[in-house]
Amino acid sequence: MDVMVKAVLFDLYDTLAYITPGVIQEGRRELARRAGVDPEVWGPVWRANAMERMLGTLGGMEDQIRLMLRGLGNDPPAELVAELAAHEHRTWKRGVVLYPETLPLLRGLKRRGYKLGLVSNCSCQAGQVVHHLGLAELMDALTLSCEVGVAKPDPAMFLHATQALDVEPSACMFVADGAFTELDAAKALGMVAVKIEQAHQSGDYGTSTSFDHRVTSLSQVLDLL
Repeated sequence: MDVMVKAVLFDLYDTLAYITPGVIQEGRRELARRAGVDPEVWGPVWRANAMERMLGTLGGMEDQIRLMLRGLGNDPPAELVAELAAHEHRTWKRGVVLYPETLPLLRGLKRRGYKLGLVSNCSCQAGQVVHHLGLAELMDALTLSCEVGVAKPDPAMFLHATQALDVEPSACMFVADGAFTELDAAKALGMVAVKIEQAHQSGDYGTSTSFDHRVTSLSQVLDLL
């Protein structure tokens, strides 16, 4: 590779880990039942504020649940809100699964001396999941949209990560499934953009059309460096 890569940035969902929809959906239905809400009513309410939750503008999990329940005319006690928030976090820990190549790849990159960063469009549940899966301890910087208040493909997301790692965008590789046109944005900043196509990807958030490499396994990323 002609470019001297010093850092490798990764997307989270559909790149390093994938969501098991059935687990999440059943957990959400159970949350509604515990809250005394019709699950068929709760689902659309949850989905309606997806962008606000991704940007962190609704506060933490307890704040979000309280706000949504009040929007349905409920005034839940603090104890119930705390129970529902804990249930939601447990659901995400069960429902997000690492790809088998993830940890070996990250450890291999660390041994080679690369700085590592996570750049994810996610709601606050992801913060706990990243630690639960053992990813946080392998990353030199975590850039989560719910914490920084911007989301991919906004260049500010990538620049936040590169500044945290003290590297220039041109010295970075970004590996992702391509949702939200994230790879187009990374490539426009001068990063080496790598599209990964693998099992369990949802395809719910669009794709990218401009990138430098395409791989079908995380293990192939090492071959690009």
